[in-house]
Amino acid sequence: MTKLTFKSSEGLKTLADKTLKTMFFKYPYTKETTKEKGLWLVKDEGIYLRKAFVGSKKEKIPVVYAEGFDPNKDKDVWDRSVDAVGGDDFALFLPFTNAGLNLMKKGVDTSVKVTDKYIEVTYSVLDEYENKHLGKKYPNVYSEFAEEK
Repeated sequence: MTKLTFKSSEGLKTLADKTLKTMFFKYPYTKETTKEKGLWLVKDEGIYLRKAFVGSKKEKIPVVYAEGFDPNKDKDVWDRSVDAVGGDDFALFLPFTNAGLNLMKKGVDTSVKVTDKYIEVTYSVLDEYENKHLGKKYPNVYSEFAEEK
């Protein structure tokens, strides 16, 4: 099992915001589109989330690397990417709900757990008030979906 963490950033917030505002999305390696909102999980020189929506090619939409898998910042990314999700490069459409995208847009970290049987997206929702006043010492986790491979 591999857990990929996408830390909250302006790039992730922008990606979520643009995805929420878009109507049509593309599946990787095809011309097929869908109205189901989603992002692509990509593994090539690193591991990252990128836009899946059909839009202007002129508009710059960021890619967001998983923590530790950015080839511009991290060492041995290719080897660690192979260990994490396998040797072949891929792009996979991951569906996201409006609720999940809104959490990302508000600055919540997003995790993608990849196993040989399923992929699951979760969000760490840590309420500072609850943590301070109710004594919670752990993040609440909101699970987006689990999809059988």
